[in-house]
Amino acid sequence: MEQYALITGATSGLGLAYAKWFAGEGYHLIITGRRKEVIERRADEIRNTYGCKVIVILADLAEETGVSELLNQLEGKAIDVLVNNAGFGLCTEFADTDAADIKRLIYLQTTAVARITHHVLGGMKREGRGRIINVSSDGAFAVVPKNVVYAATKRFIVTLTEGLHMELAGYGIHVQAVCPGFIDSDFHESAGMKVDKSRKGMFAFRRPEDVVREAMESFAKGKVVCIPDRTGKFIKALADLLPKKTYYRMAGGFAARSLQKGGKSLQ
Repeated sequence: MEQYALITGATSGLGLAYAKWFAGEGYHLIITGRRKEVIERRADEIRNTYGCKVIVILADLAEETGVSELLNQLEGKAIDVLVNNAGFGLCTEFADTDAADIKRLIYLQTTAVARITHHVLGGMKREGRGRIINVSSDGAFAVVPKNVVYAATKRFIVTLTEGLHMELAGYGIHVQAVCPGFIDSDFHESAGMKVDKSRKGMFAFRRPEDVVREAMESFAKGKVVCIPDRTGKFIKALADLLPKKTYYRMAGGFAARSLQKGGKSLQ
């Protein structure tokens, strides 16, 4: 019986790494993205390497029409694995951010995730099995300036996942929120952030493949909220344990040193 994994935002980075992981596990793929030439090239590479079917759906999931188009194309298709990964970053102070960008980011990381998950859950419940992986961020636990809306939407993803975990107990459907830290992808550059990816130690950038491997190992152990690197665990601990005034001061200083004013990008 053929099994399909649906992965949004699979053009590069974590989404592409998840696509390769599930292809390697014997799944056929349905992948989404916005950059036609790039995602078609990735699809060919996966087909040639893993010998699986790869269906490409071009869709802007930050818009209602894009999500509706995706769901229309999924009609009648059984989805065994869903990875909600599509996302983009903003690197501007909230008051200076374009209202249209705020609307798109909130829609993509909240409504789109909820709609796509709701769509596939019906089939999963009928089959009595399924896996749902929602990509969040360590920013869900520790907001910093110029990352306000992004962090808020990533917190929504964690809360949604934890709630689904409780509701779906006994249905054979397993869910996980993955909250990575710094990943070596084109995310930061596309968002207008200038970062040093050669840095070592606690705040080093990790390969997407390593993050996915660790997250899937955690998934197999039943971990619902996975923070797949020590940086994320450290950041969450700081946010949880420090007095709020101390955290606000530290986070503000970190943002001032590390983030430069930039723009936006879709993954």
